[in-house]
Amino acid sequence: MGGTIVCGVPEAPDDRAAAELARALQARLGLRLVLVHVIDGVPPGAHESLSARQRQSGAEQSLTAIAREIGNGTEKRVVLGDRAEGLAQIAAEEGADLIVIGSRAAGLGNRKLRCTLARELEVATPVPVVVAPPATRRRSSRRLAVAANSDTR
Repeated sequence: MGGTIVCGVPEAPDDRAAAELARALQARLGLRLVLVHVIDGVPPGAHESLSARQRQSGAEQSLTAIAREIGNGTEKRVVLGDRAEGLAQIAAEEGADLIVIGSRAAGLGNRKLRCTLARELEVATPVPVVVAPPATRRRSSRRLAVAANSDTR
């Protein structure tokens, strides 16, 4: 079985819920995983500015750290532009079967999820989008181990 999961990674280095879910799906389904960070807010023609280069460098370092934790040949891409358009573009280039993104807790008692990016991606790409809930507790290492062990069967 071949295919690709594209995972949108936010700027917050401690927000790894989407990457952890994408890794679990990758292990269970035997797909490629591409971590993507989209740097938005850079005006056209300013991609070589000092601040844009600093943001790119920071994003690359963050993706490298996450990829090292996840392992298994995880690929990384950093792009400039609108978040939805950037993820949709990478998903198209990579032939993605799935896009995984994170969300934020909202509402009374933080029981609802808020993810405007999911709505934007719905318009920008035909690729299915999975929204990972925010991490309120550590994911079970047993679940990930079971997923990794199922690959070897």
